Amino acid sequence: MAWEPQFPEQIDAKITQWIMSLWRKSAFLDAAMIVLGKWTPIVMLTVIVVASTGWLLPISLHTLALKSAAAAVFTALLARVINEPISRWANRPRPFERELSGALLDHEEGRAFPSNHATGAFALAMSFSLLPGYHAILVGLALLLAMARVYNGLHHTTDVIAGMLHGTIAAWLLLAGFRWLGWM
Repeated sequence: MAWEPQFPEQIDAKITQWIMSLWRKSAFLDAAMIVLGKWTPIVMLTVIVVASTGWLLPISLHTLALKSAAAAVFTALLARVINEPISRWANRPRPFERELSGALLDHEEGRAFPSNHATGAFALAMSFSLLPGYHAILVGLALLLAMARVYNGLHHTTDVIAGMLHGTIAAWLLLAGFRWLGWM
């Protein structure tokens, strides 16, 4: 049985139709969103690797940077594992499956809710909340990735919002647990 609430579906449909009306009107915007959709996850992981070295941080924060990187990877993996049964239960089609125009990026069909990319990106970004500079960069990249997923026709707005919330909550809970255990 597919997940079919009416209120969010109507809003998502209007947003999707509006976004798809923007396609092919600006080659720069289309190209930028395609590049963001493909490369932002890799850029985020690169930032995390750089952050884990303590680069541009005072020596007193090097250990915290390494712990934040470990927490980020653990949180993203845990959140992804939790997403799997939710995605199977919701079984929500992607916007390009409902529209005749397809998507700007190639992707397999099905299981749009919640967005695994948004979940992972926000789990990674929020795990760096104790390192303001890197945290700001990662949150910015996570937001760009979420926008690109919607713009490229791979997710509905509510898919990425749910992923953003899930990744954020997972990171905060894990960091709270790590602090409680004295690991952070």
